[in-house]
Amino acid sequence: MNTQNEYKKVWNFFFISQWREEEKWLNDMAREGWHLVHVNALVRYVFKRGTPREFIYKPDLPENLPHGLGREEYYNFLTECGIRIVCEKKQWIYLQKRTADGPFDADDDMFAKLRITNKVYGYAIRNMCRLLRAFTIIIILNLCGASIAGATMSFAATDFFSSIAIGVGIGAITALTFIFVPIITKLRKQMNETIDELGVRH
Repeated sequence: MNTQNEYKKVWNFFFISQWREEEKWLNDMAREGWHLVHVNALVRYVFKRGTPREFIYKPDLPENLPHGLGREEYYNFLTECGIRIVCEKKQWIYLQKRTADGPFDADDDMFAKLRITNKVYGYAIRNMCRLLRAFTIIIILNLCGASIAGATMSFAATDFFSSIAIGVGIGAITALTFIFVPIITKLRKQMNETIDELGVRH
């Protein structure tokens, strides 16, 4: 058997706010007989040829774990429920379950949808804060370097540090404007839509 035909590598990129699209895509691949094996940090997905529709998949964030469970207890709980962790990517885990055992959550389980959306929203906020903190530290350090250089009459060094501080500031504004604000806005919209549906159904 040609082992090259057993595996498929696909490059695909999803923003944090597109976790639902990623889940749908993984399950579309599974319906065609391509089952997830690995995801790396550079968003390269590795699939293995298998039986179409045998498994279903779900990305998850094991943060804010339910009922005070620790990570190990949560993983054991998943195993007891017949759910396997296929792989991990940063804080994300990718779950696999046999299709015959039913879906991860009922289609109308709005509380489950709200929980995962809330976890992803919190994850995006924390990453934005970490990035801003890193930008701020770099800007402060370079402004300090510019001040020291100015005090020693090293104008070339002053310009160098000032240019870096300005560049990092522009980078921070760009990241906020074009990446994090749209992501957080979309996640907030998803949360509000789910909350609205909960209000209608209950």
